[in-house]
Amino acid sequence: MLDFVLNFLFPPVCGICGKLDTNWLCDKCRKRLKEYEKFELLQTKEEINKLFNFKNAETNIIEKFINNEQDMNIYFDEFLYCFEYKKLIRNLLLKYKFSDCAYLSNMFGNVILNNKKSNEIFEKYDIMIPVPMDKIKMLRRGYNQTELIIKYLEKKVNSKSDLDSKIDIIKNVENKNYNTIIINNNILIKNRNTKTQSTLNADERIKNIENAFEVKDIEKIKNKRIILFDDIATTGSTVNEISKILKAAGASKILVLVIAKD
Repeated sequence: MLDFVLNFLFPPVCGICGKLDTNWLCDKCRKRLKEYEKFELLQTKEEINKLFNFKNAETNIIEKFINNEQDMNIYFDEFLYCFEYKKLIRNLLLKYKFSDCAYLSNMFGNVILNNKKSNEIFEKYDIMIPVPMDKIKMLRRGYNQTELIIKYLEKKVNSKSDLDSKIDIIKNVENKNYNTIIINNNILIKNRNTKTQSTLNADERIKNIENAFEVKDIEKIKNKRIILFDDIATTGSTVNEISKILKAAGASKILVLVIAKD
């Protein structure tokens, strides 16, 4: 009944053209998104190194200085990005984050749920968690953009409201079948306010988010395979710092899933 009322007051529309559409993305605009679609899965340290220009700490410091490479170990094991961060995708994400367009979470969630590669990942992982936001940014924006997409995924695959519960992704979502995974937005917290990462260079980003996150319940992390979800990855410093914290808490494997790679 509540969903009926909400749909009446705030009818689902295509996130791009605004046309009424129950899937939050019309067929015409879905084809437009295909032009920017990647869904590229990187499964080795070498591939991740190449994408982010990371280098392990053992690398010669002179070589890193000459090549302007980031000095950090890689703590996540796999990386999947849905789109390249440019043109239409860039505009949509900026609109979503800074123009009070929370409804776009439905469109992005729909895209993830309807991709074969992203759903194959669900079979291999136990928990999906969003990158948390600090309190000041949360108050300014009014919502955590990654958390809203997580909530959309949870709503589509399970009628239960408990995000710690096992969700049944066997349910039919647009005639596609999904496997089981736990979605949890309470495991990880951001314990201090930080500067906006996009305003900083690579080295500043690393220092900015160092020790800014913590795990609330280590027992829920131990020996678990985790999907860490974020909207945009540029240098990878945020997801790498969080992955370090999760690995220290006992996570066995981490995949970073993002909407776009800048």
